[in-house]
Amino acid sequence: MKKIVLISVLLIFSLTKAQDFKIGLTFAPTISFNKQEVNVDNKWKKVDGSGGLGWKGGLLADYNFAGNYNLHSGLLIHNKAFKGDSIDLKVSTIEIPLALKLRTEEVADNMHITGFFGGTADMNVGATITDTNGDEYNANDMIKTFGLSFMAGVGAEYDLDFGSIGLGLSYHLGFTNIFSNKIERVTPKHLSIDMIFYF
Repeated sequence: MKKIVLISVLLIFSLTKAQDFKIGLTFAPTISFNKQEVNVDNKWKKVDGSGGLGWKGGLLADYNFAGNYNLHSGLLIHNKAFKGDSIDLKVSTIEIPLALKLRTEEVADNMHITGFFGGTADMNVGATITDTNGDEYNANDMIKTFGLSFMAGVGAEYDLDFGSIGLGLSYHLGFTNIFSNKIERVTPKHLSIDMIFYF
């Protein structure tokens, strides 16, 4: 275990020193827009519900492979919420983004415009349901383990002497149902307000 930690630290340190790589930390409030549907006589019917507030955070990495073009990836933890007609659902997900990112030349002093599109591989690692009585239940067996999402976003980055800071807005659209059963369906989608520090 100690060797793995040491190798990881050395790898991150070496990447931060490489001109082609940038490593960053991110924190992002999220707003979910999930809608719940139930299967009634083989027809999907929408039920009352709304999204919820959440947050995500973790490591990001940009690899500059040609001019203003970058390969954008990372490792994030995302806590998201959904309010149904009779339940509140909270899901914790590990997300691995993979996207093409464009970073323009300076549009003002040390300021760059960014844009990206791609997808994420999502792994649901925990879920809880709270019913109308306020009782909370473990819902891991009701949730699919893996999912895929599309993402796209825009933002701006400002270069500092010791790194850069970024602020952006991104939209994430899930391709897969959160639930593992064939009775309920929730396709996750959310907006993310992305705050990033690259060092």
